[in-house]
Amino acid sequence: MAIAQSDTIPDRLWLCMADSNRTRVLSRALAKGLGMTVYMGPTMDDEGPVAIIVADDAHAARIAEARRNAAPKQRSLLVTANARRAGADIFLDHDADAGTVTNAIDGLRAYRAHEMTIPDDAEIGLGATQSLEVGEFSIQTREQARDVAIMLGRATPRPCATAVGLYVLLANAIEHGNLGFDATEKAKGLAEGNWQRKLAKRMTESLYEDRRVRLRFQRGGRILSFLIQDDGEGIDAETAEMADPSRAGYRGKGIKLAKSMGFGQINYLGIGNTVEASVLLPQPVDTASAQPAAVAR
Repeated sequence: MAIAQSDTIPDRLWLCMADSNRTRVLSRALAKGLGMTVYMGPTMDDEGPVAIIVADDAHAARIAEARRNAAPKQRSLLVTANARRAGADIFLDHDADAGTVTNAIDGLRAYRAHEMTIPDDAEIGLGATQSLEVGEFSIQTREQARDVAIMLGRATPRPCATAVGLYVLLANAIEHGNLGFDATEKAKGLAEGNWQRKLAKRMTESLYEDRRVRLRFQRGGRILSFLIQDDGEGIDAETAEMADPSRAGYRGKGIKLAKSMGFGQINYLGIGNTVEASVLLPQPVDTASAQPAAVAR
């Protein structure tokens, strides 16, 4: 991968997807909400290095092309209908809506920013994170969700994918569970460029200002489990999907996204405001049995 020097060049995101309403909503949301330089189209320009590339199946080859003009710690996201997935850091199902894709990009950008602060040869805080057996977190904002997701993601075999998946689940719990927005309202806010203001305003309203998302983390012998509960009213996913797909759809999409990012199992529990996700840990190596047998002399 060719790494371009970009000390004086803003982070650039290449949105390389077929033209659609989702793509147009994404371009507006990213330019306004993430503070990145966003450019669209199937051809990479020469204006500066690429920090993040988001592509679909029709443009999957552009991910490899972007590596030839990579900003430090470049990251990639592929929106795909294919069952076999390779060549990108993060994968989303092809029917992910603009709100889900935006949250995934937000999480991916935060993880890259975290990587940029840590030297390649340093593992700052990694030992403490990987030794954590039980933890509980009370989260109100998406900024807090990013920090917790990155910290816990580092304790897993696929830290980037898990951190982004956790962030999307936490962001869903905040936006749709605690604050009561549905998928249609979010898409409209993204398209109009006022989604951030809507979130900030609702967080100050008396009905919502004290709501939190609680995350419980537990490490077992082979399993890392995450239990996420919001203070929303909850929803029966199957019944609500039939009555109003825009109201329940974010939960199903969140599950599909999380599964695509390496969670072994994920389910909504109770009244639908609690989600349980797990990550399978690799089989520990038995160092004693791995040693060659001593030869008697």
